[in-house]
Amino acid sequence: MTQPDPSLPDKATPTERPWAMLAVVLAGFFGLAFLTTLLPHDRYVRYQQLSETLHFRSIWAYERIAFDDTPIDVAVIGNSRLQSAVSAPVLSEQLSERLGRPVRVAHPSLPQEGRNAHYSVARELFEHQSGVDLVILSAIEAMPRDGHPAFRNIADASDVLTAPALINRDYGEDLSFIPFRQMSLLIQSLAPGAFGIRSFDENAYFGTDYDTTLSYQSPTGGFVDKDSIYSSDLLRPYAEERVRSITPPVLPENLAAQEFAIERHYTGAIADLAKAHGARVMFLYLPIFEHPLPLREEHFYTDIGTVLTVGCIADQAGMYSDYGHLNTRGAHHLSRMLGDTLARLTPLGDSPDGADDRDRVSLCR
Repeated sequence: MTQPDPSLPDKATPTERPWAMLAVVLAGFFGLAFLTTLLPHDRYVRYQQLSETLHFRSIWAYERIAFDDTPIDVAVIGNSRLQSAVSAPVLSEQLSERLGRPVRVAHPSLPQEGRNAHYSVARELFEHQSGVDLVILSAIEAMPRDGHPAFRNIADASDVLTAPALINRDYGEDLSFIPFRQMSLLIQSLAPGAFGIRSFDENAYFGTDYDTTLSYQSPTGGFVDKDSIYSSDLLRPYAEERVRSITPPVLPENLAAQEFAIERHYTGAIADLAKAHGARVMFLYLPIFEHPLPLREEHFYTDIGTVLTVGCIADQAGMYSDYGHLNTRGAHHLSRMLGDTLARLTPLGDSPDGADDRDRVSLCR
């Protein structure tokens, strides 16, 4: 048996080498992954990735904000309840009539919950529009815990990287998606024709006054009839099931910022953006059919801006298309109520009574 030569220098044992090699590989992997966040691309290409999804109207949202020269005075940004409940053309008409001057409303909301995606839209809004007076955000019975599935598609890479990581179930998946996304967006931006990416086309644009509350043909061919009217008996079981599905807070109140990290972090970030650009933030809380529940964590929202409520429609089955979404008739009715209320509030109106500083304002009169 050969004995080791004590005159030879010590070498790393085989069990030590893999750790060093693994460290080099991991450092190289994460270094290259980070460098992909710096790859340039056309932001418009990001939104076109959603063309065959439930969020296809986000393409119009970007076009309205970035390419349409028409000013935006009021922006409505939120979930599908808000998307189906507020008609931008009706609200614009009502405000313009009440205030005696043109007030332009844009409604770049997205289906599904997730304040992080709302923040991405708000960033685009304030980067491209200089005259925004008011941003209306959605609020629901209990704060959502998760982020929006489209956040990873439309957000800046730096925003995904710096998103709240604690109790954020989407953080790892969102972050791991970014390197591929960045490389793909770069290639699509350099060779748009090869991937079906288009430049802004006014003929394909839905228009300045696109109404998100109207019926539409989905990209998959399905027709959604927003004019459907259902009886109370048909709506009630779905509303009751929705109420039962609401999960109350599971952590102590002093840990609410961790349990609802995405909602709280990005709502505050939108408020900061708005304040920096001289705009106000309000929240519109739309009730579940027959269940105008109290807004949990309302104090969080009222610390930022007025909460607008409309509990009087909760028992109006003829205004709902399902448990929590209004049909076109209900949306136009609510939009006129909203216009009347906003016309009485600063900064849009000329009333000096400081009505917009109240914690809660009902649209019902």
